[in-house]
Amino acid sequence: MKPTPKSRRHFLKTACALSATPAVFSLFSALVPSASGAEEQSNTLKIGLACVDITPPLSFPMAGYYSVRLSTGTSDPLLAKALCFQQNSASNASETQDGTQGKPCVLLICDTISINSGVTTEIRNRINAQTGIPRENILITATHTHTGPGRDVFDPNLTHEKNTELAKTGDYKTFRYANWWAEKGTEAILTALKNMRPATISVGSASVTGLSFNRRFFMKDSDEVRFNPGVLNPNIIRPAGPIDPQLLTVFFSDPESGKPIASLSNFALHLDTTGGTLFSADYPFYIESVLKQKFGPEFVSLFGTGTCGDINHIDVTNKTRKKAPEIGTALGEEVAKIYDSARSMDSAKLGISATQFECRRQEFTPEEVAEAEKMRESIYDSSKGNYTFLERVRAGKILQLSKMPTTFTVDIQCIRLSSETAIVALPGEVFVDLGLEIKKQSPFRNTLVIELSQMDAKYVPTEKAFREGSYETINSLFVPGTGEHFVKEALACLEKLSK
Repeated sequence: MKPTPKSRRHFLKTACALSATPAVFSLFSALVPSASGAEEQSNTLKIGLACVDITPPLSFPMAGYYSVRLSTGTSDPLLAKALCFQQNSASNASETQDGTQGKPCVLLICDTISINSGVTTEIRNRINAQTGIPRENILITATHTHTGPGRDVFDPNLTHEKNTELAKTGDYKTFRYANWWAEKGTEAILTALKNMRPATISVGSASVTGLSFNRRFFMKDSDEVRFNPGVLNPNIIRPAGPIDPQLLTVFFSDPESGKPIASLSNFALHLDTTGGTLFSADYPFYIESVLKQKFGPEFVSLFGTGTCGDINHIDVTNKTRKKAPEIGTALGEEVAKIYDSARSMDSAKLGISATQFECRRQEFTPEEVAEAEKMRESIYDSSKGNYTFLERVRAGKILQLSKMPTTFTVDIQCIRLSSETAIVALPGEVFVDLGLEIKKQSPFRNTLVIELSQMDAKYVPTEKAFREGSYETINSLFVPGTGEHFVKEALACLEKLSK
């Protein structure tokens, strides 16, 4: 069921159809009708959808590995998908901690490896300035595709016009992808807000095994846990943690025809199943391809990556490895089955709860920084110096973090869709145990826990994992215990929404 080049062009055409309308507006009333008519006074949930192409317009460094690789083309488009919610009824209106009611909630999911805090701030500020939507109502997440653009820094002094001209030169060193991304992400949200329409909700889930595997293992030849020890390694004892097999999906349908128009799926599996130098959204592209075949070419599939900081697609007991087309097709077929038995929500109850708190980053001695500086040229070029991969990772982290503030303001955001269903957005590549704990203690029957929101927070391991060691704990930003604090704050937000 792998799409042909022709079908991929068709996908891009249909996926981005909603973004064809110009999306620069100065008045909120131009985007969302005022609550004056009978329809707006009703308890009806409205959603808005838009997809905008965020593929870099030139050959650009790709993300995900400790080496420089430039893209050589595009396999399938990288998209920013906006899903906006609004409910105007006073009794069930969207609620934020500052008391605003009836304002839309926004979920923007981007086919990038992580979220740039500069991009998050820029998009939130633009949307707030142009629509009045509170910044905390805007959730921005990444899918974590390893075949997307590399990490970049937002330049507030660079105009979109100038950046577009820089793209034409083909010089990726002067072009700022982060600025391009902020422009396109804003466009997606504004277009989605303009396309608000009534929708009903249904929710279902399935347990999917054989696609995701914990990648950390206890070993016979090591006191430390090892990540990705290789297939059929005789020293493997057992995985160091669980997986989360739940594929949870929310469907949005037209209330008159009953036809599904969009879905939001949540599954915990690293998006590193493609490889190569062609831009690709990885396996979520194939999920959407399956669902478009079932529900029609205008159907929009959004994928929120579950907590998979220690989960990937490698089965160490088998030499054969599934790739993106097979994984995405399997998940897409499962989502299609879920729709047939999904539970309808009698009434939506939109609300949002967001919290901000300070987290400390790891700190290093002057001697550690000096030692890492000696390794600078080796970090992304293994031929320079006789260093192990983990030594290069640690040096890179030390050099990066030593220039950062010692504390960061972290956002955790939760959207309530109904009395039974809520969405949680967490920063970073979060370990699966933490997501499972949120689901276990959540007051909501259906809790979608989506990682990689707001900022590039690196890995967020458990305290147990920090004691066990290996790659993810080395390549982490925050001090041990931060992940458990994320769980506490997320549960507090969910409790507020459950009342």
